[in-house]
Amino acid sequence: MRASALLLHFLFIGFTFAIPVDNNVEGEPEIECGHQGIQITFNTRNPFNGRLYVKGRHDEADCLNSQIGRAVTGITLNFDTCGVQRLRSLNPRGIFASTTVVISFHPIFVTKVDRVYHIQCFYMEADKTVAQDIQVSDLTTAFITQLVPMPICRYEILEGGPTGAPVKFAVVGQQVYHSWKCDSETVDTFCAVVHTCTVDDGNGDTVPILNDNGCALDRFLLNNLEYPTDLTAGQEAHVYKYADRSSLFYQCQISITVKEPNTECVRPECAELTRGKRHAIQQKKWNHNAEFSTMDVISQRIETIDAFDLPNETLSIAIKLSGGDLLTSDIYCISAFSSIAAFGILLGLSFGVVLYIISKRH
Repeated sequence: MRASALLLHFLFIGFTFAIPVDNNVEGEPEIECGHQGIQITFNTRNPFNGRLYVKGRHDEADCLNSQIGRAVTGITLNFDTCGVQRLRSLNPRGIFASTTVVISFHPIFVTKVDRVYHIQCFYMEADKTVAQDIQVSDLTTAFITQLVPMPICRYEILEGGPTGAPVKFAVVGQQVYHSWKCDSETVDTFCAVVHTCTVDDGNGDTVPILNDNGCALDRFLLNNLEYPTDLTAGQEAHVYKYADRSSLFYQCQISITVKEPNTECVRPECAELTRGKRHAIQQKKWNHNAEFSTMDVISQRIETIDAFDLPNETLSIAIKLSGGDLLTSDIYCISAFSSIAAFGILLGLSFGVVLYIISKRH
């Protein structure tokens, strides 16, 4: 029965990829970055009879456009709809607005001619200049000002620890490491504090995990952060997932302050989490009155897998592919060298038994 179902599954996949769709995107999409949203327009080789939608938002009417019989199709997305991400940037200074759009040429299935585009618009902050006519004497003092670039920061979720590779697929319970790192052209100049972190499923179900002081809210999701250097932060955690949702999206804010000479960077002073959630614990706030600039950072998208939903063989492969160290009572993993050695021993024993039987017969 299982083999039949598997055969039907592969036949369905083969049928899906074999669907003849005589159409394609002509050239590159046209992007218009407006003051209220983003407009994307596609030119197709033949009249379009499919769907154009925001990835993960196919069921929302505002995020789907089914224009039939036209060679030009497009969609307009306002900043406050369809999960359009807006991230503040300090270097360069401005705001990034981004989304992912799928153009599907079949009204039901995903086919090989479909395309996925990640669209990003950057809105640069205008320089503010104040000028005034003044009388200057012949001899003046020249002031030379050197502009120090702001750090460039990133947020990654790594395998196991600070030196691990970025994770894209993970099993529930797998150990990972949340890493925030800022790169600066100068040394001992800036301090970074991570705060206001959330996790969501990509459909608006958002849960806060760090408050605006940089303190953890639920130790089962993420504990209080550690700051190894002035511009790095991190903490170990274990993978979790939403019920019936496989994707995880993390977003945080990083505040950059100028470091005072001969001092240490000020860090959030957070109470230890003795329970899952903290309700009313007094915390010492870090200096919000200091001059600082704040940027938004997002991690890579994480696709999660329930361990109990998979057969042992599939789960073993998933754990190896994800680089995780999840341990279960029903799975025993051995190294590739051990596997080859065991196979060689079994092969040698089998060969010896065959030779013994032949010699006994003669």
